[in-house]
Amino acid sequence: MTDTAVLPAIGYTLRRDRCVIEVSPRPPLVRGRLTATGGHWTPGSTLTVTFDPGSLRTGIPFLGRAFRGGELTFTADVVGEDPFLAEGRVAGREVRLCGEVRHRDEQGVVVWAVGVVPPVRRKPRRAGRLVRLLARRRLRVEIAIEFVR
Repeated sequence: MTDTAVLPAIGYTLRRDRCVIEVSPRPPLVRGRLTATGGHWTPGSTLTVTFDPGSLRTGIPFLGRAFRGGELTFTADVVGEDPFLAEGRVAGREVRLCGEVRHRDEQGVVVWAVGVVPPVRRKPRRAGRLVRLLARRRLRVEIAIEFVR
């Protein structure tokens, strides 16, 4: 008999096809969507979402090509469930996401949250003009993610 036959599953895995991460600067000049490459959430404990900045999709052609680089990871150590509150870091910047658990059953959880990423303190090196311009602005982040067992 395996351990999982006796012990309940406590963690959830991000479902990639049911994940939306939308980013827009303030004031809202343009909106963009990022693709998550993975993630994991243990209720009452840690939340980790990994995404690819090169996957940025916008209504402006070729804008996504300006954002290149390796994967970014949002990590929150303690996550509250009701209301949903995740305070963490991504690329060295503090992020606080507030929202709610929209749906919960035995197989999965759907989470919606919104937050603000403050501007960077230093200009990014080796970046194009557009990336430097957006780095000086506050970014509004909205997520809708389904986690499954």
